[in-house]
Amino acid sequence: MLKELVKTPLAGVAVGTLVCGFLIAGPSLAISNGTAPVIENNIDWSAAEASAAATAEREQTASEAFLALTSSTDATALPVMLFGVEAGLSIPAFVSQGSAYAAFYAEDGIQLSISGSKAVVQAPDSLTLYREPTAFENIGDGADYSLQRFGASYTLRITCHQPTEDTRCTQPDYLTELASTLFVVEGQANEK
Repeated sequence: MLKELVKTPLAGVAVGTLVCGFLIAGPSLAISNGTAPVIENNIDWSAAEASAAATAEREQTASEAFLALTSSTDATALPVMLFGVEAGLSIPAFVSQGSAYAAFYAEDGIQLSISGSKAVVQAPDSLTLYREPTAFENIGDGADYSLQRFGASYTLRITCHQPTEDTRCTQPDYLTELASTLFVVEGQANEK
């Protein structure tokens, strides 16, 4: 089972911001009847467990560091994915909210996070998209990269101290490379 990560005041604020941002991130939309129900997707646990087993040896160091955190024992109803050893990142702060989670990394000149959720907004027929969504979206002081795996939705977010000069925030290459290091933590306290 995963152990709970140490929560810091900064991480708590950042994680709360990430979860709120995750829920509102995406293309601009208009809903005429004013309501859109939230549904929870079914998770493909066998695929998630196979993925965790396939990367267990390669990601053992990152998994062990994560599992040593107190908050990693909080049950999470979706596969917890983190950035792998190849990303060269610090140990993240982590918070689980049952059907959603966020992991926050503070690095030199940037802040990174990955948030996941198995809940989705079921858009009514009256939904109007103003443009087609893309995986990479600039967000002013950084960028988001969205993907779906195992029936869950994940968002990678980067914010930069110098957002107009740092190409990690203006070009999709950095987040795309980080996405390729994602792995499912083997042994995390998952609710099925």
